[in-house]
Amino acid sequence: MLDEMTVLHRIAPDLMADIGRRAQVLSSIESMQPVGRRALAARLNLPEREVRAAAAALKEQGLISMDAAGMQLTPQAIEVLAGAHDLSRAMFGLTKLEQALSRLLDVPHVIVVSGNADSDQQVLREVGRAAAHRVHKLLQSGMTLAVTGGRTMSEMAHGIQSASPMNVMVVPARGGVGSSVETQASTVAAEIAKRIGGHYRVMHLPDSLDAAALQEMMKLPEVRETLELLQRTDLVVHGIGRADTMAQRRRLPADDLDLLRKNKAVGEAFGDFFDSEGKTVLKTSTVTVRLGKNYKESKIVAVAAGERKAEAIIAACRHEKHDSLITDEAAAQKIAALLK
Repeated sequence: MLDEMTVLHRIAPDLMADIGRRAQVLSSIESMQPVGRRALAARLNLPEREVRAAAAALKEQGLISMDAAGMQLTPQAIEVLAGAHDLSRAMFGLTKLEQALSRLLDVPHVIVVSGNADSDQQVLREVGRAAAHRVHKLLQSGMTLAVTGGRTMSEMAHGIQSASPMNVMVVPARGGVGSSVETQASTVAAEIAKRIGGHYRVMHLPDSLDAAALQEMMKLPEVRETLELLQRTDLVVHGIGRADTMAQRRRLPADDLDLLRKNKAVGEAFGDFFDSEGKTVLKTSTVTVRLGKNYKESKIVAVAAGERKAEAIIAACRHEKHDSLITDEAAAQKIAALLK
């Protein structure tokens, strides 16, 4: 049988562009509201007249309101928002792109957000929201959730919501990297726990510790408890770094930098640097343990966006089996091109 999109194209090909544009505008207003037409047109890379026409039609249907602050959704819009998201994604090829990446990367669940986070900060925010939705769907009462840090993970933490408190323990999956407190793994863990009404532990340690120093630190009860929780985590959510960027951030010595260059490292996660085939090139000293290995049912979710991270994302998915990947359109298109 023909799917719904094919039927719509057959019945009303002249209307499909308008329908898709309205769905796209409605979905984007939801993530940016209140927002003006000019700002929305710039975000969607559309002529302002097209956004104005779509907005006028949506206002006439009672789905959005307009005032000096900009366009916002009405309560009536909530009823059709999920369908508008799906329709917009299908109309502009994101659904097919997700299916292609799922097959190429062997990742069961792939979510692709439109745009390129390298050039638009709003895209990173929407990737975070999409990741928050996926994580909330996977979480169940009694679980232990491990999260890394970084800007993308911070956006995910601020996007997560729960209608009722969840008995979930959230722990940082690595120690401190870099100097920004807001994006450290412990800060991300605390923010998620606050938003879902769960519990959290922190790890006030730099991510790079030699074995002797780590042994000493593990004598502290709060450190030992966090590391023990990491050993039995149910769900791991992490970002993916480019090898060159993370090597600089971790201030690796010259010998390690030479090793990464010689072996063509492209990605990093949890202190492991790997090449394009996902093979470990360098395993740095880190407080991170082998996450989720004690639970056969543990799931791993990767969140990374921007065309510049395409090779790193491919490598990370080859390095470790993932349940889900949340990324953006630019990275997804580059991944598809590299793998095809």
